[in-house]
Amino acid sequence: MKNNVFFFALSALILSACSSNDSGGNNTTEILVKTLVIDAVNPADIDSNLSFTYDGIKLLTVKDNNVVIQEYLYTGDKLTRINSFEDDIYILFEYTGGVLTRFTEFDTANDEAVKHLITYSGSNYTTTTYSGDLSTQDFLENTIVTTISNGNVIQEDETSNGNTSTTTFTHDTKNNPFKNISNFNVFQHLDSDLDGSNNNITIVNYSGYSNTVTYVYNAENYPTSEATFNDNGTLVETSTYSYY
Repeated sequence: MKNNVFFFALSALILSACSSNDSGGNNTTEILVKTLVIDAVNPADIDSNLSFTYDGIKLLTVKDNNVVIQEYLYTGDKLTRINSFEDDIYILFEYTGGVLTRFTEFDTANDEAVKHLITYSGSNYTTTTYSGDLSTQDFLENTIVTTISNGNVIQEDETSNGNTSTTTFTHDTKNNPFKNISNFNVFQHLDSDLDGSNNNITIVNYSGYSNTVTYVYNAENYPTSEATFNDNGTLVETSTYSYY
């Protein structure tokens, strides 16, 4: 099962979040993303018109064209569940001493689940992933060693079936659009565009192939737009942000 946590693409509850902020209101002075419009160059690819609602700095929902596609739920201040209504997937998060040590994705429609176990060494961490059915996940899929620098994911070394591949990430020095949301560092562990890094990815290099991203920033050094290019320098998609 693909780890498809945050469903808009660059490439691609216990305490219920029942705040009245679902109307889009926000009661914090932090800069938070209000809307994100993604336009793919290829007509066959799907565009997105996303909006985000919060309770303070806790992300509550992601909507696409005003339809809720994701819901974020908390126990106290900790993110403990994400529901994806598009494909009937939900993710449960577990913590040890306040630190994320496990999360499991459940695909109820296909009776599949993927379990991720996390161990830490300083600021870096290793994620070991197992797949299986909804009750038991014991088939080793891969192990990924993630290197962190200045709050950014700069390298991932993935070992699967005895083979290791490396992906490197280059960042700018500006503000990631989502850096102010609650539990932001948790998203470093998810295969998502909300990537949990302090700054913005400008180059992704994998097996000699590179994607590049360019940005336009506002006066507070948050992106207002970005453009993604493939290894041939061809524009793949553009994205536009607005903020609360």
